[in-house]
Amino acid sequence: MIRFRSRAGTVLAGGWVALSLAAGCAGTGLIDDGTSLSFGPPNDGALIAPETLPTAGEGYLIPPTWQKRGLRYGTHELVGMVVHIGRRMQAYQLGRPLGVADLSRESGGPSAWHRSHQTGRDVDFIFYARDAAGKPVAPAAVAEMRRYGADGASIGKAGDPVVYFDEKANWLLVRELVQNPVADVQWIFISDDLKQRLIDHAVATGESPAVIAAAAVLLHQPSHALAHDDHMHIRVYCSPDDVALGCEEVGPYLWFKKGYKYRDREVAAARRAAMSEAPPPPVPVGPRPVLMAALPALPFRGFVLR
Repeated sequence: MIRFRSRAGTVLAGGWVALSLAAGCAGTGLIDDGTSLSFGPPNDGALIAPETLPTAGEGYLIPPTWQKRGLRYGTHELVGMVVHIGRRMQAYQLGRPLGVADLSRESGGPSAWHRSHQTGRDVDFIFYARDAAGKPVAPAAVAEMRRYGADGASIGKAGDPVVYFDEKANWLLVRELVQNPVADVQWIFISDDLKQRLIDHAVATGESPAVIAAAAVLLHQPSHALAHDDHMHIRVYCSPDDVALGCEEVGPYLWFKKGYKYRDREVAAARRAAMSEAPPPPVPVGPRPVLMAALPALPFRGFVLR
């Protein structure tokens, strides 16, 4: 297939046909599911008929710095997941909402702040932080993302107050992402040092081995990008309908993806509940199917996916 180069990046020639058709028919139900369309790979694609994430909702908040950017568009699956995660985190009574930063531009494509985030399947979460006394730091007070070192302390300019990576709250967020029924998470990009702090906390608190095993794979420091020591970057898989219309995934299919087609009804029901105004009823979610026989050999301490 011939490739063409444009300002928006490289696009498959055959893909333009799908993109044109989708642009004309998205939302009609004629060739798609009547919702959004994520087209192309995350770093060279587009977003059609997106869902808009409100600047604040149950359990989450987009701080002013990121509100001004306007990158709060995503697929129906991604936005539904963020809404669901916000409600779940609110139930833990952590003393502050989840800080949500960038999703994608309304039409997708490149932005001034990201090489990826082009197809509505990426979202950045601001790390939960606490001060030296253990008091929660509200995301509304965050004007820029703080970096954290291996010891969990923030890395800043001389004179800046030191805050700390909140392992308990951030692990709860990871656990909810692993178990959420709305959208399958492909990656949780984070630095190796902070990943280790989360895994250590999970092991020390007696977390389910299946959840730890899933998190150990999903938490990943990217090889050709910044370490992500200042935020958590979440990427979800293409929906089955979007794959048929040109959504492209980069990276491996994880173990639970093999049973994806059998989860369509569960995912659709959870998505509708997450996007409704009323809080959704509790959704019983079991652990991802994990090869339990392999768990004794999984080195939780120092486990780094390369």
